[in-house]
Amino acid sequence: MPYADRGTHRLSYETLGRQDAPPLLLVMGMSFSARAWGPMPERLAREFRVVVFDNRGAGESTAPLRPFGMADLAGDAAAVLEAAGVGPAFVFGISMGGMIALELALGHPDRVKALALGATFAGWRESRKASAAVMAGLIAGGALSRMGSHRLIAGALVSKELAGGDLARFGSWVESAGRVSPRVLAQQLSAVTIWDATPRLGEIRVPTLALTGDADQLVPVENSRRIVEAIPGARLVLLPGAGHCFPLERFEETARELTAFFRVAASRIP
Repeated sequence: MPYADRGTHRLSYETLGRQDAPPLLLVMGMSFSARAWGPMPERLAREFRVVVFDNRGAGESTAPLRPFGMADLAGDAAAVLEAAGVGPAFVFGISMGGMIALELALGHPDRVKALALGATFAGWRESRKASAAVMAGLIAGGALSRMGSHRLIAGALVSKELAGGDLARFGSWVESAGRVSPRVLAQQLSAVTIWDATPRLGEIRVPTLALTGDADQLVPVENSRRIVEAIPGARLVLLPGAGHCFPLERFEETARELTAFFRVAASRIP
């Protein structure tokens, strides 16, 4: 697997699809490696040259000991595109990956042709927060899931239907997703909570889609609505009944929405 060298750390990445296909960068969220995408990169590679990578400290990527911010994570994403020999790309980021994608579009606008933002917000301070019960379930469930019990964390990350009806599938996904160390998780949490792109959203000029499940308890749908209101021309697509990890729950629907959005965006780019 190739790496992008950042001096203090290196980033593991992979490319899939035809060399001449439109490039698409996938940016994973907090706590997980790129393995959490499951078969999504292969599905999207039917039409795009997909670039997928492990955020610093996740999977096969390393991380410096010092704290880092969202601009650093966006710089990592830009470095991966450069290492992969990719110019401006379509970008889809989910949760913290959506924040990285936003910062990439703001800080490295020459790298982004169109932007899809999954289940994310533009700033912790002004975001619509999850309930105390959901956060307690996420924290306690995260610890318990490392010991093999996934019920509590499922309540925060997926819909009640999936958590109650197919917990084994969710548990298999968690076990295969490659979680980061507690140190890196703390660094990611710090980066998320101090970051705020809300005042800059109006600067984004590329086609933008906000995609989220309307049953997301961790990042309520109101956050996507606020992003769409602030970015010129952005639009919102809701996946009825889906939770925070909607690509897991609505795999084919997610792939179709992304493909259709980026296909239209490509037709409008000179």
